[in-house]
Formats: sequence, C-alpha cells, structure tokens
Amino acid sequence: MFLRRRSTSTQPDEELVAQARTGNRASLGTLWDRYAHLLFGVAMKYLKNTEAAKDLVMEVFMDLPALAAKHEVRAFRPWVHAVVRNRCLMRLRKAEPHASPGPFPVAEEDDGAVLKEASLQALETAIAQLPVGQAQCIRCFYLERNSYQQVAERTGLPVEQVRSHLQNGRRNLRIMIKRHGHTH
Repeated sequence: MFLRRRSTSTQPDEELVAQARTGNRASLGTLWDRYAHLLFGVAMKYLKNTEAAKDLVMEVFMDLPALAAKHEVRAFRPWVHAVVRNRCLMRLRKAEPHASPGPFPVAEEDDGAVLKEASLQALETAIAQLPVGQAQCIRCFYLERNSYQQVAERTGLPVEQVRSHLQNGRRNLRIMIKRHGHTH
C-alpha cells in the first residue's frame, strides 16, 4: 500500500507538526509513518477506490505544513482524521453535485458509516472537554495505543495516576456522550 518505515521517534505528534510547519521533512516523514495507513482506511471508507484514497492521503500530507500553519493543532490524530474526512466529503460532493440535499451524499447502505462518524466526532469533542490530565491519558492510551507505562513516561505521571485518569476519563466521557444523546 504505502511505503512505511518502522518509526523510532518518540516525539509527540504535536512537536512533529510544529517542526513540519517550518518545512522539516523528517518530521513529516515520521507523521507519515505513524498515520498514512490509518488515513488511507478513512479515505477508503468514503471514496471506496484504492487509487483515489491513496491520492487523497498523499495530497493531505503534501498540504500538511500549510494546513498546520493555518490551524492550531492540539491533538494531531483527530485533527488529521477530520481533514481527511472533510476532503473525502468535498470530493464526493463535487463528483455528485445533484445528490441528495442532505449534508452527506451517501447511499442508504452507508448510513451506518455516517452514524459511526458522528459518534467519533462526538467522542473527539468530549475528549477535548475533559480535564487536561484525563484527556492526555485517554489520547495516549486509546488513540496512540500506548501502554500504562508508556503513558506514564510521556506524561510524567505515576502509573497509578495514569490508571486513575483513564478510569475517571472513561466515566466522564460516558456521562458527556449520554448527556448529548449520542448513545447507540
């Protein structure tokens, strides 16, 4: 699919984005290695065409320094996911300008994907509303798939505090999502 190398960088995504803003190609390469395959999956979900999905992901990474300069990127993974999703939707709208008047030009069989995407957006919004420590631990553990020990090392918190933040963060996320009616 995409050429990737095993990344050995332990720099947080946000530091890499800051470096990419200044034209640092190595940091862009590390972000590519971490996320190109995931973003390809997002693009495939919408475009359902391998070549179009690859092209879109490559375009996003080519535009990344300029995009990052225009926007404050506090959490790279959900931000770049949203960029890819929005570009896919724009491409679909261009391809079918006279499609259904709703916000998503998708067929009925794709309604599940739209609902899942809405749930993911609600989750991203809820994570952003968590206290800083909880949000940081949730992102590191669940989104970046780090172990408790790795989260502790990245955040400088003891493992017990990481576990506590994760437990409280999960509870708070459930409460926020239920409150806003996004349960399925």
